[in-house]
Amino acid sequence: CAQNQLNQSTMEKIKKLFLLMTILIPAMAFTACSDDDEPEVKITEAEVVGTWNVTQMTEDGETVDVPNGYVTFTIKSDHNYSVRFLTNNYKGTWKLEGNTVVGTTLDPITERLTFTSLNGNNATINYSNSEGDKYVLKATKR
Repeated sequence: CAQNQLNQSTMEKIKKLFLLMTILIPAMAFTACSDDDEPEVKITEAEVVGTWNVTQMTEDGETVDVPNGYVTFTIKSDHNYSVRFLTNNYKGTWKLEGNTVVGTTLDPITERLTFTSLNGNNATINYSNSEGDKYVLKATKR
Protein backbone atom coordinates (compact mmCIF):
# COMPACT_ATOMS: atom_id res chain seq x y z
CA CYS A 1 0.00 0.00 0.00
CA ALA A 2 2.85 2.41 0.88
CA GLN A 3 4.61 1.54 -2.37
CA ASN A 4 1.38 2.22 -4.25
CA GLN A 5 1.17 5.72 -2.64
CA LEU A 6 4.82 6.36 -3.51
CA ASN A 7 4.23 5.38 -7.08
CA GLN A 8 1.08 7.51 -7.22
CA SER A 9 2.96 10.49 -5.71
CA THR A 10 5.80 10.01 -8.16
CA MET A 11 3.33 9.77 -11.03
CA GLU A 12 1.67 13.05 -9.95
CA LYS A 13 5.06 14.78 -9.91
CA ILE A 14 5.90 13.44 -13.34
CA LYS A 15 2.53 14.62 -14.69
CA LYS A 16 3.09 18.11 -13.24
CA LEU A 17 6.62 18.22 -14.66
CA PHE A 18 5.38 17.08 -18.06
CA LEU A 19 2.62 19.72 -18.03
CA LEU A 20 5.11 22.41 -17.06
CA MET A 21 7.48 21.34 -19.85
CA THR A 22 4.71 21.35 -22.45
CA ILE A 23 3.97 24.96 -21.50
CA LEU A 24 7.53 26.26 -21.10
CA ILE A 25 9.33 24.69 -24.05
CA PRO A 26 7.12 26.23 -26.77
CA ALA A 27 7.18 29.59 -24.95
CA MET A 28 10.98 29.56 -24.81
CA ALA A 29 11.26 28.56 -28.45
CA PHE A 30 8.86 31.33 -29.48
CA THR A 31 10.78 34.07 -27.66
CA ALA A 32 14.19 32.84 -28.75
CA CYS A 33 13.40 33.03 -32.47
CA SER A 34 12.38 36.65 -32.90
CA ASP A 35 13.19 38.16 -36.32
CA ASP A 36 14.52 41.30 -34.61
CA ASP A 37 17.30 39.41 -32.81
CA GLU A 38 20.77 40.18 -34.06
CA PRO A 39 23.78 38.12 -33.15
CA GLU A 40 25.55 39.78 -30.23
CA VAL A 41 29.17 40.32 -31.23
CA LYS A 42 31.50 41.48 -28.48
CA ILE A 43 33.55 44.42 -29.74
CA THR A 44 35.74 47.02 -28.13
CA GLU A 45 36.47 50.60 -29.11
CA ALA A 46 39.99 49.54 -30.10
CA GLU A 47 38.55 47.03 -32.57
CA VAL A 48 36.26 49.54 -34.30
CA VAL A 49 38.74 52.42 -34.49
CA GLY A 50 40.24 52.69 -37.97
CA THR A 51 39.13 53.14 -41.56
CA TRP A 52 36.55 50.62 -42.72
CA ASN A 53 36.42 50.12 -46.48
CA VAL A 54 33.03 48.78 -47.59
CA THR A 55 33.49 46.05 -50.19
CA GLN A 56 29.88 44.92 -50.57
CA MET A 57 26.45 46.44 -49.86
CA THR A 58 23.06 44.74 -49.70
CA GLU A 59 19.81 46.70 -49.83
CA ASP A 60 16.37 45.10 -50.11
CA GLY A 61 17.96 41.75 -50.98
CA GLU A 62 20.08 43.17 -53.82
CA THR A 63 23.84 42.90 -53.33
CA VAL A 64 26.46 44.95 -55.16
CA ASP A 65 30.24 44.92 -54.94
CA VAL A 66 31.64 48.32 -53.99
CA PRO A 67 34.89 49.54 -55.61
CA ASN A 68 37.75 50.23 -53.20
CA GLY A 69 37.42 53.62 -51.48
CA TYR A 70 33.89 54.46 -52.70
CA VAL A 71 32.31 53.91 -49.27
CA THR A 72 34.43 54.31 -46.13
CA PHE A 73 33.87 54.96 -42.44
CA THR A 74 36.83 56.42 -40.53
CA ILE A 75 36.26 55.93 -36.82
CA LYS A 76 38.77 57.80 -34.65
CA SER A 77 39.80 57.14 -31.05
CA ASP A 78 38.85 60.74 -30.10
CA HIS A 79 35.20 59.79 -30.86
CA ASN A 80 35.01 61.72 -34.12
CA TYR A 81 34.26 59.96 -37.36
CA SER A 82 33.91 60.71 -41.04
CA VAL A 83 32.09 58.98 -43.86
CA ARG A 84 32.71 58.93 -47.56
CA PHE A 85 29.67 57.66 -49.45
CA LEU A 86 30.42 57.87 -53.17
CA THR A 87 30.88 61.65 -53.70
CA ASN A 88 29.37 62.73 -50.35
CA ASN A 89 31.50 63.35 -47.27
CA TYR A 90 30.32 64.12 -43.77
CA LYS A 91 31.57 64.16 -40.18
CA GLY A 92 30.24 63.56 -36.70
CA THR A 93 30.84 62.04 -33.29
CA TRP A 94 30.33 58.46 -32.17
CA LYS A 95 29.89 56.23 -29.12
CA LEU A 96 29.88 52.47 -28.66
CA GLU A 97 26.68 50.82 -27.36
CA GLY A 98 27.19 47.06 -27.09
CA ASN A 99 28.06 45.89 -30.59
CA THR A 100 26.79 49.10 -32.23
CA VAL A 101 28.65 52.26 -33.16
CA VAL A 102 26.12 55.08 -32.85
CA GLY A 103 27.17 58.18 -34.75
CA THR A 104 25.62 61.61 -35.02
CA THR A 105 26.53 63.81 -37.96
CA LEU A 106 26.52 67.61 -37.91
CA ASP A 107 23.19 67.65 -39.86
CA PRO A 108 22.18 65.90 -37.40
CA ILE A 109 21.57 62.41 -38.70
CA THR A 110 21.93 59.39 -36.40
CA GLU A 111 23.72 56.40 -37.89
CA ARG A 112 23.92 52.92 -36.39
CA LEU A 113 26.62 50.46 -37.42
CA THR A 114 25.76 47.16 -35.73
CA PHE A 115 28.58 44.64 -36.01
CA THR A 116 26.99 41.22 -36.59
CA SER A 117 30.32 39.51 -37.24
CA LEU A 118 33.94 40.47 -36.72
CA ASN A 119 36.80 38.25 -37.83
CA GLY A 120 40.13 40.07 -37.59
CA ASN A 121 39.81 43.08 -39.89
CA ASN A 122 36.71 41.78 -41.70
CA ALA A 123 33.21 42.63 -40.53
CA THR A 124 29.57 42.34 -41.44
CA ILE A 125 27.70 45.44 -40.35
CA ASN A 126 23.99 46.22 -40.31
CA TYR A 127 23.78 49.93 -41.15
CA SER A 128 20.77 52.15 -40.55
CA ASN A 129 20.19 55.85 -40.13
CA SER A 130 17.50 58.23 -38.94
CA GLU A 131 16.47 58.92 -42.55
CA GLY A 132 15.34 55.30 -42.99
CA ASP A 133 18.28 53.93 -44.99
CA LYS A 134 19.21 50.32 -44.22
CA TYR A 135 22.07 48.28 -45.63
CA VAL A 136 24.04 45.16 -44.81
CA LEU A 137 27.70 45.97 -45.34
CA LYS A 138 30.77 43.80 -45.75
CA ALA A 139 33.80 45.85 -44.76
CA THR A 140 37.52 45.49 -44.21
CA LYS A 141 39.53 47.64 -41.83
CA ARG A 142 42.69 49.11 -43.34
